[in-house]
Amino acid sequence: MTYWKSVLLVLVGACSYGVLSLFMKQSFQYGFTPYEMSSSQLIFGGLIMSIMALFFSKQRLRLKYVLILVPVSLMMASSSFFYHQAVSQMSASLAIVFFFQFTWIGVLLESIAKRSWPSPAKWVSIVMLGLGTVLASGLGESGLQTISLTGLACGLLSGATFAFVIFFSGRILADMNPYLRSAISISLAAIMISIVYPPTFLINDRLWEGLLPFGLLVALFGSVIPIFCLSVGVPRIGNGLATILSAAELPAVVLLSSFVLHETVTWSQWGGVLMILAAIGVPQIKWKQLFMPSQSVHKKSA
Repeated sequence: MTYWKSVLLVLVGACSYGVLSLFMKQSFQYGFTPYEMSSSQLIFGGLIMSIMALFFSKQRLRLKYVLILVPVSLMMASSSFFYHQAVSQMSASLAIVFFFQFTWIGVLLESIAKRSWPSPAKWVSIVMLGLGTVLASGLGESGLQTISLTGLACGLLSGATFAFVIFFSGRILADMNPYLRSAISISLAAIMISIVYPPTFLINDRLWEGLLPFGLLVALFGSVIPIFCLSVGVPRIGNGLATILSAAELPAVVLLSSFVLHETVTWSQWGGVLMILAAIGVPQIKWKQLFMPSQSVHKKSA
C-alpha cells in the first residue's frame, strides 16, 4: 500500500469517530446510557470484525497472538472507560479538550521510542492542534468553570490511553493480517470492558427496545472502521504522523453537528476547524523543497 493511501486510511478512521459521536448523541436522546453504548460498541464491533476475519484472513488464530495483543486491547478498553467517566463529570466540550491531549502524548511516545526530538514541523502542528481544539470545542467561549478533579484525571487518562492505542497499532504485530488483528484486539477489549460494565442489555429487552441498531452503528464507526484503518495505516506512516492525522476527528464532529444535527456552530469554532485541518497538513509539506527550490532545480539540471 502506498504512503498516501495509508494517510487516507488513517484520516478515514479518525473521521469515523466523528460519525460515532452523531449516533451516540442520538442514542442518548432515546434514553440509552453511555455504559450501554460503550459496551455494545466493543461487543458488536468484536463480533463484526471476527466474522470478517473468517472470510478475509488467511492467518489462523493462535493463543500467542491473543497474549501479545493484550496491551492494545487494555488501552482500547481503558480509553473508552475513562472518556465516558470524563463526560459524566464535566461538559462534553471540556472532556474532548482533555481527550485531545493524545496528540502531543503520541508524538512524545514516538520521540521516546525513537530517541529523537520531534521535527519543527511536528511542533508547529501540535501547537496549532492545541489552539484549534480549544476553539473548535467551544471552550474558548464557555470558559473554564468549576472542574472536577476526577473528571480532569479521567479526561487526561482517556487521551493518554488513546495515544497508546495508536502507538501500539504501529508496533505490536504490525505485519499481522489486519482483519484478524482487529478482531482479536476489539474482542479482548469487549471482554475487559464487560468486567466493568456488565452487558445486561444482552439478556433483558433493551436490545429490542431500539438498542440493537444503535449498537451496530456505534460498533461500525467506533470500533470496526477506525481500528482496522489504524491497523493498516499506522505501521506505514509512523505513530507521530498518525497521531496528528487522528485529530481530524474533531472537525468531523463539528461539521456533522452543524449540517446533520443543525446545532449552532460559532465563527470561532469554524476557525478552530480550519486551524486543525491546517495543522494536519503541516507535516505533509516538504519544507526544504518549498524554501530551497533553486537547489532542487540545480540538482535536476546537473
